[in-house]
Amino acid sequence: MTATGRLRLTLVRHGHAENQGPGHRDIDRALDRRGIAEVTEMARRCLDLELVPELMITSAALRTVQTADVFAGMLERSSSQRLIEPSLYLAEADTLLERIREVPNTIAHLMLVGHNPGLGDLAAQLAPAARLSSFETAAFCSMAFAAVSWLHIRHGLAAEVRYDAPGRFFQVWN
Repeated sequence: MTATGRLRLTLVRHGHAENQGPGHRDIDRALDRRGIAEVTEMARRCLDLELVPELMITSAALRTVQTADVFAGMLERSSSQRLIEPSLYLAEADTLLERIREVPNTIAHLMLVGHNPGLGDLAAQLAPAARLSSFETAAFCSMAFAAVSWLHIRHGLAAEVRYDAPGRFFQVWN
């Protein structure tokens, strides 16, 4: 159980990815040059804000794994602090919330790396007052919860919501 009774969830959308070419699967799309730049900047931003998770869980898509790798490197997270889960590939909000509720209570800060629309929908449900919806590529949303267990995470309970996106850094691509 967390000592403070506060849990933090940081949702991260993968960076911009290459187009899906003929005969290529969506799950195999890699980050492109823009995506690597976006993700690197946003990982640096998380480090500056001291948003360093104890555990990172990512979809099995190549672009989400690459995004998680950049964040892990910048935030000095080891491979034992990262999980790749195929069931999170293009997962809907309810599936993401179910997985979050399975996290051990010894973890006070969880980072989940995934896809739209699931991440945007989950953020909107957990923090409706923040009026979040779709995430830009490489954007993150970090939320605090006054809870001692991930099982108690519910719609509308997020506080201290912080959303940041690379668009303001990379306006040439917008």
